[in-house]
Amino acid sequence: MDKTQKTIGGMFDRIAPVYDLLNCVLSLSLDVLWRKKAVACLEIRDHERILDIATGTGDLAMEALRKKLACRVVGLDISREMMRVAGRKRDERNWRDRYSLIAGNALQMPLRDQTVHAAMVAFGVRNVPDVEGLFSETRRVLKAGGKFAVLELSIPPGRAIKAVYLFYFRKLLPRIGSLLSGRSAAYRYLRDSVLVFYTPHQVEDLLRAAGFTVVRSLPLTFGICHLFLAEKR
Repeated sequence: MDKTQKTIGGMFDRIAPVYDLLNCVLSLSLDVLWRKKAVACLEIRDHERILDIATGTGDLAMEALRKKLACRVVGLDISREMMRVAGRKRDERNWRDRYSLIAGNALQMPLRDQTVHAAMVAFGVRNVPDVEGLFSETRRVLKAGGKFAVLELSIPPGRAIKAVYLFYFRKLLPRIGSLLSGRSAAYRYLRDSVLVFYTPHQVEDLLRAAGFTVVRSLPLTFGICHLFLAEKR
């Protein structure tokens, strides 16, 4: 699959105006609960600096900002249109001084070593061509003992749930996504990128290889999403 910065960034630029609506429709709003769990497990403290990788339209960052009113979030993304939406949502809440947006590649983050207290990413890992490289770069910018929360879609293990999920994912999701966004290729990519992505156990191995201790590995909603909590060794 073509996961170059130009291709992925361009794809998300095109679907940015309807991204939030489609997340809500396609996940039946379960993505809201998943983000809450991811932020909660980081146990963010006041005045900490949090990195939101692939910040997109800012929903994960917004959850962190609501959770701890005195924390600050740095959002990094390659899609300027997605960040434009995030910026509008930020400004509506008067959070400009607490949520900064940076255009950049997650494999070469424009941040100094050990400058963030915690990091998080929701549904962005599978869009990166080098997952271990992303994890290593995240470890570089984290302070000692810093936590890293990863949310990613996965294939449920149970036979019955898996069968229903795969029917929805293979047949219905691309059609709904195409109908609402007019961008059929983007939602075929979403389907395919999940189907060929690493298993949760493989993601755990990649985190360890990058220098993290895996603190939690938790399937959510019958395993259609997975939450990983890692800590910098």
